[in-house]
Amino acid sequence: MIRAITEVGVAVHDLDAATRLLTQRLGAVPGPVQRFDPYGMEFCMCRVGNVDFELMAPTSGEGVIARFLARHGEGIHHIGFAVDDVAMTQLELGAQGLGFVDAQPRTARFLVKDFGGKVFDTECDFAFTQPKSLLNILVEFIEYPPGYELGSPLSAGPTRKQAP
Repeated sequence: MIRAITEVGVAVHDLDAATRLLTQRLGAVPGPVQRFDPYGMEFCMCRVGNVDFELMAPTSGEGVIARFLARHGEGIHHIGFAVDDVAMTQLELGAQGLGFVDAQPRTARFLVKDFGGKVFDTECDFAFTQPKSLLNILVEFIEYPPGYELGSPLSAGPTRKQAP
């Protein structure tokens, strides 16, 4: 089950400058800079309200973020959703025609801070969609550790009224 939008991934050239910009202009609260070598990147989660902006910069001329920047320049890379079970989410959505980058979710160790202020140094499972299977949007589904508090949950939202 999809529970909430928790992050917006943003590819940047200069992680320090982007962090300062979000801090100064949006009042973001930055977390620690972390490296993720499998993607050739470093990142900083900058919290604004109930959403983290995952600012991602390449650590070399290779890797996922370096390639994204070369093709598209700086900007939104992905949208992340918290899910109860990422493997089940991938199985169910895959059966509905949603394509995924990998056949199985990935697992990696991260330092994550929940929306209640608790810090977890733990493994998280995650899976990325193929953008072409969902309106050219790269979506990340994330299974946070047990006890992780989310911000406000997703709801159906207000009903759209028809114009008179």
